[in-house]
Amino acid sequence: MNMSKTTIYTLIATIMFTLMPLAGEASPQHNDITKPTRERVNKNKKDNKDNKDNKNNKDNKDKSSDNKNKKQEAAPANTKAPEKKKDETPVEKKDNVKAPEPQKGNAAPAPKADTAAKAEEPKPKVRQTVDPAKVQFDGIDVSKHQGTINWEQLKEHSKIKFVYIKATEGSDYIDPRYKENIRNARKHGFKVGSYHFLSTKSSVYTQFQNFVTNAKREEQDLLPLIDVEVTGRWSSQQLRDSLKVFADLVEDYYGCKPMIYTSEKFFTKHLGRAFAEYPLFIAKYSANQPNIGYRWILWQFSDCGVFKPAVKGNYGEVDMSRFNKGCSVSDITYTPSKHKPKSSVKDAVDHKDKPSSVNLTEQKPKETPKMSKRQQEEAQKQAEKDKKAKERNKKLAEEEAKKKAEEAKKAKEKEERLKKEKARQQAREEAAKKEAEEKAKRKAAAQKAREEKKANSQTSKKSATLMQTNTSKLSQTQRNDSIRNARNKGRKTNKSSADND
Repeated sequence: MNMSKTTIYTLIATIMFTLMPLAGEASPQHNDITKPTRERVNKNKKDNKDNKDNKNNKDNKDKSSDNKNKKQEAAPANTKAPEKKKDETPVEKKDNVKAPEPQKGNAAPAPKADTAAKAEEPKPKVRQTVDPAKVQFDGIDVSKHQGTINWEQLKEHSKIKFVYIKATEGSDYIDPRYKENIRNARKHGFKVGSYHFLSTKSSVYTQFQNFVTNAKREEQDLLPLIDVEVTGRWSSQQLRDSLKVFADLVEDYYGCKPMIYTSEKFFTKHLGRAFAEYPLFIAKYSANQPNIGYRWILWQFSDCGVFKPAVKGNYGEVDMSRFNKGCSVSDITYTPSKHKPKSSVKDAVDHKDKPSSVNLTEQKPKETPKMSKRQQEEAQKQAEKDKKAKERNKKLAEEEAKKKAEEAKKAKEKEERLKKEKARQQAREEAAKKEAEEKAKRKAAAQKAREEKKANSQTSKKSATLMQTNTSKLSQTQRNDSIRNARNKGRKTNKSSADND
C-alpha cells in the first residue's frame, strides 16, 4: 500500500510523543540525581557514617584476633592455662560490679604442642607377639616407652648387633631416657645410634639444632637416623624439600649421609626417587620383605618382640629389625674420626657466639601464589580436558574389559566344547576297545571249539580203529577155540565149519 511522506511523518511524530512520558517514568534515578534534595543529602551522610562505624569495628576485631593469635603462639607447648597463685593481687571491684568468672564450657582450647608427647604406657593391643629366640633379627630400637631397661639382661640376647635410641622430636622435645639409654648401652658393649622424629609443626632448622645439640658425635657408633612418618600441614613436595634441607644439615654436621626411616607405603607415596640414594630403613610388619623399587639396608619387620624381663615398659615389647641380604653392621657404622663435618655448621651449633652461614630462624612454608584470571581459565580448561580424557579412558577400559570378558567366555565355551568332544572320543575309543576285546574272545572261543572238535574226531577215529582191531582179534580167537573143540570131539573141521560153529 502506498503512503505519502506527510502521512509517514505524522505517524512517526505521534509514536514519539506517545513514548516520551513512558521514558520519563522509566528513569527516576536520573531525575533524583539531577535534583539534590535535602532528604537525599541526609541519607548519604547517614550511609557514610554507618560505613565508617562498620570499618572501625572490623579493624578493632582484626586487631583483637591478631593479639589473640600472638598470645597463643607465645604460650608454651603442652601446658595448661596458668592457675591463680595465692600471692597474686585480687581483681579490684568498682561500683559493686563483680569480676567476670571464666565459663567452663567456653574455655579456649590450649594451643597444640610443637611435638606430640606420647603417653607413658600405651593401651593394650591385641596382636601377635614375637619370641626373639625363635626368629632371625639383627637389631632393635628403643625410646622412653620401653621404660627402665636392664642392659645386663638384654646383653644375654646375643643376636642383637645394634641398638637405635630415640634422641629428639621437633624443635624442643628430648626423649627423657635418651642420655640414660645411650650411656648404659655403650657401657654394656652395644653399638648404638640416635634418631630424630621429624615434625611438621616447626622449622627444620630449629629441629636440626635440637637434634645435634643432644646427639653428640663422639657418642655415636651408627649413622644418624631421621624418622619420617607424618606429613601434617605439609604437602608431599614441602615434606621432600624440608627433609632434604634437614638431611643436608645433618650430613654437613656429622660428615656422612643420614639414614632415612619410614614405612613402605609412606616412602612410595611421599619420598620415592628423591631419597633413593640415602641409606634406607624400611618398616613393614609382614612376612614379606619391603618392595620399594630401590635398595634398602634395614627392614623393621615387627614392633612386638617380647624382651621381658630386661624391658619393663611397653609390656616388654620392642621394635625388631634385620639386615637386607648382603648388608651388615659395616653398612651403618659411623666413625667420628673418619667423617669430617663442615666447620660452618659445627660452629653454628657448638659455638653459638661465632658467626655462621646457617640460618637457624623459623621458616614457614611458602604460600602458593594466587592464579590470574587467565591461569584460572586455562586451569579450568585443562581440568575439563583431563576430565574428558579420564572419561574416555574409563570408557575404553570398560570396552576393553567387556571385550576381554567376551573372549574369556568364548574361550571357556571352547574349552568346554573340546572337553566334551574329548570325552565323547574317549567313550568311542573305550567302546571300540571293548568290542575288539569281545571279538577276540569270540574268535578265541571258536578256535578252541574247532580244536576240541578236531581232537574229538581224532579220538573217535582212533577208538573205532582200536575197536575194529580188537574185534578182529576176538573173532580169530573164537575160531581157533571152535577148531580145537571139534578136534577134541573127533570131528573133521574146517575153517568154514569152525566159523559156523
